[in-house]
Amino acid sequence: MKAMVLGDTHDDTEYLRDALVLFEEEGYDRLFLTGDLGRLSARMLNPYAEKIVAVEGNNDPYYAVAEVCRFPLPAINYTMLNGQFVCLTHGHLYSRFDIPVDYDILILGHTHRGMIERFAGRWVLNPGSLSCPRDGYHSYLRIDEKEISLRSVKTGKVLRQVSLGKEKGA
Repeated sequence: MKAMVLGDTHDDTEYLRDALVLFEEEGYDRLFLTGDLGRLSARMLNPYAEKIVAVEGNNDPYYAVAEVCRFPLPAINYTMLNGQFVCLTHGHLYSRFDIPVDYDILILGHTHRGMIERFAGRWVLNPGSLSCPRDGYHSYLRIDEKEISLRSVKTGKVLRQVSLGKEKGA
């Protein structure tokens, strides 16, 4: 199973449109959203509701994003992916240091910086921001059975990539 992770779109429909084209062309099974979507972005994402696992960002309540979503926006959300317990949260309420559940993969947003790290034997990921990246890349994450990669939504360039097989054996 293959998942795309997007975050901090802040209603940037140009980059979100590019990401959704990739989502369809590359045949992703799941779409994880780390919050701070915006109302226009939520409407664009609604047709994918059955594939979405999302959380609410710190800006979403201000714009009443949940009112237009056809998918839930809790503060923390959980799912399984390829036998791994995945926890999503935006990052303004919880971090890798105080998340209230045991996880295999923690996915955060909020910082607008892409990240793939190991912390205490677990994966901590951030897709960066589609709208206003602080690291210079309009990026997203791709997670499948073999690897995790951080990629540019415009160029497809792999910015960082780790093999899950190697890490599991390390």
